[in-house]
Amino acid sequence: MALSAFNPRSLMGSPRFARLIIGVFAVGLVLAILTPVYSDEIGWRLQERGWLDGVDKLYSEQCGPSTLARPLWFMWPVRWYSAFFNTGFPDPFWVRFSGVLYALAWAGLLLALIRRMAAGAAQNRAVAVLMLGLLGLGTLPLQLVWSRPEQPILLAALGAMLVAWNGRERLSWWRPAAITLLAGIALSYHFKALVLIPLFLACIVPQRSPALWRLLCAAALLTLAAASAQYWFARLSCPADAMLAAQHAGQSLHYEGSLVKLALRALANDNLPAYVTLAAPDVTPMSHWLPYHLVTKPEQIAWSAVMIGLWFIAFLLAGGALWRAVRRGGIKAALDLRVVFALLLFGIASAYASVQMVRNCYEAAFVLPLLAMSFACALCAEPNGGPRLPTMAAITGLAMLLSMVMVGAIYGPSLIRAAQASGYLAEQPLSVPVFHYDRARAMIRKAAALCGIDPDNHQQRLLIDDATYFTFMQSRLPDHHLSVLDPQWRGAVTDPLSYLKSQGMDGAVVHCRFLDPATRRHARAADGVCCLSRAMF
Repeated sequence: MALSAFNPRSLMGSPRFARLIIGVFAVGLVLAILTPVYSDEIGWRLQERGWLDGVDKLYSEQCGPSTLARPLWFMWPVRWYSAFFNTGFPDPFWVRFSGVLYALAWAGLLLALIRRMAAGAAQNRAVAVLMLGLLGLGTLPLQLVWSRPEQPILLAALGAMLVAWNGRERLSWWRPAAITLLAGIALSYHFKALVLIPLFLACIVPQRSPALWRLLCAAALLTLAAASAQYWFARLSCPADAMLAAQHAGQSLHYEGSLVKLALRALANDNLPAYVTLAAPDVTPMSHWLPYHLVTKPEQIAWSAVMIGLWFIAFLLAGGALWRAVRRGGIKAALDLRVVFALLLFGIASAYASVQMVRNCYEAAFVLPLLAMSFACALCAEPNGGPRLPTMAAITGLAMLLSMVMVGAIYGPSLIRAAQASGYLAEQPLSVPVFHYDRARAMIRKAAALCGIDPDNHQQRLLIDDATYFTFMQSRLPDHHLSVLDPQWRGAVTDPLSYLKSQGMDGAVVHCRFLDPATRRHARAADGVCCLSRAMF
């Protein structure tokens, strides 16, 4: 009887349910601090070392001229920021801690944007609950705290939208400049920021400032984007290694001689639901970022189906709200910033999805937040967001609460075990435990000493892995083990020792499991960590 009388819509009548959803989502992000630091989080730090080395680099140097690149002038503040905090806090804990802070900051900005765009308290609560409900499903909260370039890029985009929304009513010179600055910061981190250029331009156009000033800021933004595109595409080329060049080319859709064929392939490849499935519990998560076989295949399919269903209903609600808003308001409504933002963000997410041939799970933490931002703007474009919004918000909020409990039950024990380890994880070879790095540092220094490698000698060139990087972070132009030792990623390198010798490397300090038997015979080991000195090459 009580169940039959239950009405999800009634939950949205009180602020308490909204506060519960916001609180649980925030707690979920905080508890995600237990997530081991994934190899890609180390790799991006390795590739943006301009302040330490004078150049940015790739994982290794076999790509030739594109391997080492001097950052563009506007990228240097970001390189200084990264160098200051990474060298000041060389520990996996601070990588994950910063990821949690960035995720919380982004969620806070999203809630602030919804509050300012919504027509009233009821709509604000419903949209906020729906968006956080979607973002709290499956393993997405664990992915949102990955400390990768997507985090500052999304923060910059949301910051620009807030600046734009608040700048419609009063004359302001600083707002267009601030939006241009935020775009420059995003472009400094990663080429993914290039897809957001239309959004940044849309933020500049409606500002109440002289037209010439807005035109100059827009021109400056486009100039930064053009220079950034040239820089990033050159970085991603690999002229000296045909095998790696082919791998890079296979990651994205590329021109094959027919624009019509390319457009049709892009349309067929625009698979946004795929990113929802990447946030569902998986039987074999990518590169063991979570342990294997903690769910069954039927369970994975069920998770994916439910999550896709909830995201699809939210898409229908957002599309319906946009349609009604434009139909009622005509051209004026179509030029409303909420409508413009919603369409641009959805278009950007779709365009990005259409060119991706290989979708890794961390892409969900970029595409799904863009979709959430789009849906939020669309739902706020119509007063009250439509009659079904409160019901759907309540259902999604309840689904998120259930998901948090279930994901905790599935992955909680393994996350706790990982938090108790130090240095390396047996089940997750490409991840590093968040806590107890001091114990790992002592073990790494002990192994390095066997080969006469001194962690305090910052002029040495070393081959490192994800754990040893923190000990040797300030060494000169380090190479990452994946691009030298792993057959999948080392391209034309067939003899790791010959490669190290040809590059003038001073040695290597990596876990012994990454060495092939032939290389392992030359190494010295302590507590499972192997070292190689220059004399051993």
